[in-house]
Amino acid sequence: MNEGQERGLKSFLQQTEGTPPPVFVGRAGVLADIALAAEQVWEGTGAGMRGMEKATRIVQGAPGAGKSSTLNEIARNPERLRMEGGTVPMVLMLKSGDIQGPRDILRPLAEKVHASKSREFMARISRNTGGEAGFGLGLLRFARKKEIGIEHAEPGANWGTFGAWAEQHGGFDRPIILAIDEAQRFDHFPEDPLSKLFQGLHDGCGLPVALVLAGLSDTEYSAGKMDLTRIPTDQKHNIGRFPDHEAEELMVRSCAHFGIGIAGFEHEVEQLARPCEGWPRHLHIALKALGRGALMTGGDLGEVGWRTVSDNIMASREAYYASQQSEQMEVAARLTASVMSGLDTGINRAGVIGLIEKNIGEQPSDRLPAGIKTAEEFLIHLLHRGALQRDAQKLYACPIPSFRAYLLEQGGMAQNPSPILKTT
Repeated sequence: MNEGQERGLKSFLQQTEGTPPPVFVGRAGVLADIALAAEQVWEGTGAGMRGMEKATRIVQGAPGAGKSSTLNEIARNPERLRMEGGTVPMVLMLKSGDIQGPRDILRPLAEKVHASKSREFMARISRNTGGEAGFGLGLLRFARKKEIGIEHAEPGANWGTFGAWAEQHGGFDRPIILAIDEAQRFDHFPEDPLSKLFQGLHDGCGLPVALVLAGLSDTEYSAGKMDLTRIPTDQKHNIGRFPDHEAEELMVRSCAHFGIGIAGFEHEVEQLARPCEGWPRHLHIALKALGRGALMTGGDLGEVGWRTVSDNIMASREAYYASQQSEQMEVAARLTASVMSGLDTGINRAGVIGLIEKNIGEQPSDRLPAGIKTAEEFLIHLLHRGALQRDAQKLYACPIPSFRAYLLEQGGMAQNPSPILKTT
């Protein structure tokens, strides 16, 4: 371990949840399909036309599944999306929390396409939307020079205006991937200006821009609410655990990245990774624990206390599960456990709702928690906390067996023997 690797390891150990991993592995199918989306909108459907209908992609999964890591990878290394002929798409990654309306997408996109001319584009939008005549209030604008009343703030902030401006300044030299993280937060009806902007891309507006929405397992529902319909099944990616060989690759390559030599200690490293069940967040926890041990010995694994590392992984994983168990789930611990108990195999949405309703009882821990009024609302809450995940067949299950075991134990329904947090 040299000085640079040591600094990198220290930085990694200080990272918060959501920071991109030091090494990216797997997700080859997802990356290939996003690259295909770039090709589709670049080639178009007719002579001289760009864009293609229904090219939208969805990447969804439970917390810690690696959705943000996938978007960060294509943003940092867009060459991963290189198309036939050598063209590398342009990637713009945005967070849903930074998006209130069309401007919050079109402005950074204009800066990405023609940075020196983006101010001109924003001025054009302001003129089109009466920006000189009124003042904004969220998605509404009060008019002064126009008739008194309330109107949508951004009727001119659309793909037509953006495309005309781009063509005026040389057009596009490559396709664009517009990737939005935490997209499950969008709660807009089809008539909302932001929904209309997304609909324009989804319906094929003639521009070489492909939309990728990433988020929790109900991102597909949020997209449908905005009327982004008829997305083919193979364009919706439900991601989760790594297969064993990719989990092993992540451990090996991450150790090499930080100058931690594992030769002669492959078995010990494998033993740390095995209880992670291929889950990206758990592998991240294991790498941090191993990294702390290696940092104390200058990268010499022969001096590492493997029992201490294992204990640290166990404690960190339990703390992670405690953080994923919300106050609502804690209050309704037995109801949560009853749902987990009925999920030995995947069941459909109606089945989960029926399971919740069936197990609502009179005791406090059997009731729906405060603020959650229906079984469907509780289902959505469990989705957002990672206790449930919907797969490509629209079946729901707990994506992490050890998290399921943890919730069963919290509700007094522990299985025997309990596999919770087992490290050997």
